[in-house]
Amino acid sequence: MLGKACWSIVALAIGKACGSIINEDVAVLGGGASGTYAAVRLREDFNTSIVVIEQKARLGGHVDTYTIPGINTSVEYGVQTYFQYGAATDFFARFGVEIGVFPRRSLTPINVDISNGALLSAYTPPSMGATGDALATWVNLTEKYESIMEPGYWNFPAGHAIPPELLLPFGEYATKYNLAAAAPRIMAVSNVGIGGLKKVLTLYVMQAFGAPIAKATSLFSPKGNSNSLLYQRAYDLLKDDVLLESRVAEASRELSGIRLVVKREDGTTWLIKAKRLLVTAPPSLPNLEPFDLDKQEKAVFSTWTPTWSFAGVLKVPCIPENYSVSYISSASLPSDHLALRDYPFTLRFDSTGPSGLGLFRVLFATNYTITHAEAKVTISESAQKLVTAGTFNTTSDCKVDFVAFTDHNSILWRQSVEQIKAGFVQKLYALQGHRATWYTGGLFGSDYTSTVWALTSTVLPKLLKGL
Repeated sequence: MLGKACWSIVALAIGKACGSIINEDVAVLGGGASGTYAAVRLREDFNTSIVVIEQKARLGGHVDTYTIPGINTSVEYGVQTYFQYGAATDFFARFGVEIGVFPRRSLTPINVDISNGALLSAYTPPSMGATGDALATWVNLTEKYESIMEPGYWNFPAGHAIPPELLLPFGEYATKYNLAAAAPRIMAVSNVGIGGLKKVLTLYVMQAFGAPIAKATSLFSPKGNSNSLLYQRAYDLLKDDVLLESRVAEASRELSGIRLVVKREDGTTWLIKAKRLLVTAPPSLPNLEPFDLDKQEKAVFSTWTPTWSFAGVLKVPCIPENYSVSYISSASLPSDHLALRDYPFTLRFDSTGPSGLGLFRVLFATNYTITHAEAKVTISESAQKLVTAGTFNTTSDCKVDFVAFTDHNSILWRQSVEQIKAGFVQKLYALQGHRATWYTGGLFGSDYTSTVWALTSTVLPKLLKGL
């Protein structure tokens, strides 16, 4: 058996290695949307050598595709669509992935009480006209702050220079500008407001549903193919420089460069020597544990709020095909659109097709700690409540079959007004380049693939300066 000493950076550096040594210009931590994009741009456009470290067995992050056995059809249960912003369409064209207008399914929507599954027929959703007017107002409001929030927070002001409106609870802001009719759309698209939207700072609602997505007039997706195709082709291009199913076990970071001990699940180990580290995975304390964070880094990364979010493809026998079921709070009755999520979790089922298979996409998220297994139990119990409450005309039990299920757990900004005024954003961005480490991804900008790619395009030239 090999001694533990051979796993250390010191032992690897002097040749007592359990694995091989890799020398590159940039090590990219994470192979999701931002990591894949960064790796392609660095290697192909900037002639920079790279290595990507990805813990999954594939690239693509929150792109999740379920391929239906026996037929040439797939269902997307992670990232659904993209919008034109920055170089988003160009990146698909780069890999020969044809895009088209996202094909929307025509579904019958119903709202049920999230506590008992009963039909909430007394809730009146906003009219299409009211929704359109409120969204138009929202676009105008978000455009005012686009230059300090997109792409990224490079120009975000500090202290008293922060626009006071951004630090208002969204309930007050929405009342001031008559935005309530836009709230259901904002929450459905961005998943903001779990546990209640009214107390969330307006800054965080604009983070979640800012000007780029609010102004998007159409959504697109790969034409006739899965969202995974882009990342499959990116992997084919990069595979010699990608370490899948791998994690950083130990790290040393100095201005002169970085050293990473990386282990694969099969036991293979490498020492990576690089001039820069680009972190694209969520910078949570658990994710960054091997990196020996200093006081400056801990002061920032210890302030995140964890999130629990799940997505999957299920067979739900008690829901008819071509239905969409939204679980909402009874506090929204009769028409308090801002109160739809006044509950500790949110849940939605959407029929996906193909016809006859009874498949539904599920989105489930909580504002409390929950395990993978516990999430399945809550989803199953909530489906059964539809039968108990008589929401659908069925006498059978609602035994849910999870054919695909994953978690998208992460972290969020939920710093207080005082923390924001005290310069949290500036402290976060001061970490760019600190200890030869740079950052990109949804925690450093808005969390949509198109905006993450645009943010990454601003990070790369800064990372490469002086390389």
